[in-house]
Amino acid sequence: MLKQPDRISIFNYCFALGVSEVFFLSSFYLSILEVSFFAIALPFSALFLMFSLYLFLRTHKAAKTLPNQDERRREIHAFYHQSFGIFTIIFFTLLFVALAFIPLLDNGGHFYLLYCLPMALLCMIPGIVSYKGMKSFKLENGRNLTKI
Repeated sequence: MLKQPDRISIFNYCFALGVSEVFFLSSFYLSILEVSFFAIALPFSALFLMFSLYLFLRTHKAAKTLPNQDERRREIHAFYHQSFGIFTIIFFTLLFVALAFIPLLDNGGHFYLLYCLPMALLCMIPGIVSYKGMKSFKLENGRNLTKI
């Protein structure tokens, strides 16, 4: 079993997310070159995206159970703020790609449609969790919060 993360940071899940995007972009490149095995990269992209979502949720769980949350409030808020931005961008990108490939269903677009729509919906989960986390760990303007 994986150990709970010590630091609350986006770097806990960003490596797996980056590997997922490399597989996704390489499938695009192979699709543009009209290589028939471009669809082999999509399951690996989905696997790494789901692993990064697991790592995000594990970091979220660690952030909720931290003692002395007032001292680390700025760090936790930054984690949720950055995560919300990252997963919102990924959601809209995947949704746009799925919609863009609808006219190309006969040329392999159905692979992207079947990949992008479920992955976009899956990226809504951390987006919603991050939005709720930003609201619950909202920074107060009157307090002098310093990063530790």
